[in-house]
Amino acid sequence: MILSSPHPDLLLPDVSFSEYVLRNIQKHGNEIALISADDNGKAYTYSELYESVLRCAGALFNLGVKKGDVVAVALGNRAEFPIIVLATAACGAILTTCNPNYTADEITKQFLHSKPSVVFVESGGLQTMIKVAEEAETIKQIFTAEKHSRCKSVWDLIAETGRKDFPFDVRPETKETPFYLPYSSGTTGLPKGVVLTHSNMVAIVALTGLAFAPSKKDCYYLVLPLFHIYGTMTIFTNLIQGIKTVLQRRFSVESFLHCVQEYKVTKTTAVPPMILAIYNSPLLSKYDTSSLQSLFSGAAPLPETVGFEVMKKLNLRVVQGWGLTEAVPLTATKDEQTPLKSIGKVIQNTKIKVVDTETGQELNCNENGEICVKGPQVMKGYYKNPEATAGCIDVDGWFHTGDIGYFDKFGHIYIIDRLKELIKVKGFQVAPAELEELLLRHPSVTDVAVIGIPDLKSGELPQAYLVVNDRSVTENDIHKFIEGRVSPYKYLKGGVVFCDVIPKSASGKILRRELRARAAAKAKL
Repeated sequence: MILSSPHPDLLLPDVSFSEYVLRNIQKHGNEIALISADDNGKAYTYSELYESVLRCAGALFNLGVKKGDVVAVALGNRAEFPIIVLATAACGAILTTCNPNYTADEITKQFLHSKPSVVFVESGGLQTMIKVAEEAETIKQIFTAEKHSRCKSVWDLIAETGRKDFPFDVRPETKETPFYLPYSSGTTGLPKGVVLTHSNMVAIVALTGLAFAPSKKDCYYLVLPLFHIYGTMTIFTNLIQGIKTVLQRRFSVESFLHCVQEYKVTKTTAVPPMILAIYNSPLLSKYDTSSLQSLFSGAAPLPETVGFEVMKKLNLRVVQGWGLTEAVPLTATKDEQTPLKSIGKVIQNTKIKVVDTETGQELNCNENGEICVKGPQVMKGYYKNPEATAGCIDVDGWFHTGDIGYFDKFGHIYIIDRLKELIKVKGFQVAPAELEELLLRHPSVTDVAVIGIPDLKSGELPQAYLVVNDRSVTENDIHKFIEGRVSPYKYLKGGVVFCDVIPKSASGKILRRELRARAAAKAKL
């Protein structure tokens, strides 16, 4: 049985992403678009953003950025991020995002694959990026977000360039030309570049507007990273709709509550660990949060009991959503009758089916299987990786999500498990294969398997099972080996377990379910 939205499809314009966003931004004139909470509440109007995009695009074009070139952004939540994204789109080039907190090794691995020629970084990340450029030789120019004594900033480029330099004649083929290139581990394995075309991005933003149902009266608090697709779709949806967005680069309960009180925030997007931290904080009673109306939860499942308690305590609506970097958004919650544990119904322009994981046969109501989707928001494929693309998009064009779920008789969809091996730490993806590859470099490790174990604060934590040839190796030795080689959220905070053998199937695949069962049994002791 194939599910579709109960609402009419949305007519999606066949234009480039920059044209789509800019023509909407232009409508909102001198209204406040963005507020940078980390920069003393500095505000940017829609007119200022529009002008900055035109000049930044002209500057990139004058630098020789053209169709097929890659521009990389390793920035936190700041106004410069959407400006550079739109400027790159206007040049017909590809924009790839990168976590600014990555180590030099992690960034190098990604950039050797994506091959950017121009990179924008945080001032504090300049030295790291200079080191990356020594190996990633395609990098020709590095710019900072803020003014810096050692190199030009994006604002220097904007100041030096006039509107007349905007590349008006660039017209990318919207359905075929790659534009946005975030990296995701997909359903399994190491990070892969997700190719999103201009049409994909227009669909993502337009459909997110339907899912979030924003109002121009809203004030939106956004701390989820813009380099993540969740943050990307939120910021551009808000800009399209003329909504004021408060940006913050790091989350703390106190800074969140301060922003809600200071700016009369009405809506926010969060991941479950953030929601739990807010709910359990003794600071709640010290701030006025009466303006807050809705909280959108995503990136990981929110326990139903937690959702109910948060709604009761904060007097607001909690809504769960679902999507992947490869396909987002997929569902929308439009009515109060949607059960909290449901991720909603199929969004417009999209089709969803549930299939048997062994036979591929379509399943019916209340039958568990893998969820497959079709729609204009589904990626074109994985960058330079046709094998991985063929492994998740079948010959009929269905994208296999790797998530296990079902739908009820009303069309509400539920996620209950996932085929994918990804570990989600505070909403961030951790690929077991990446950590396993790293651990196997340790001279004493002969075999390894990494799983995620449940954690109340983080959602999940990575835990490693190791076979070693030296019994004197300790858990602390392994932790020290990991530290500095990957980002802190990838550390083995779930612990290290030494064992004699890693359970595997006849074909050699790691039986992670056995390890998760073993970890769960131990947790009950």
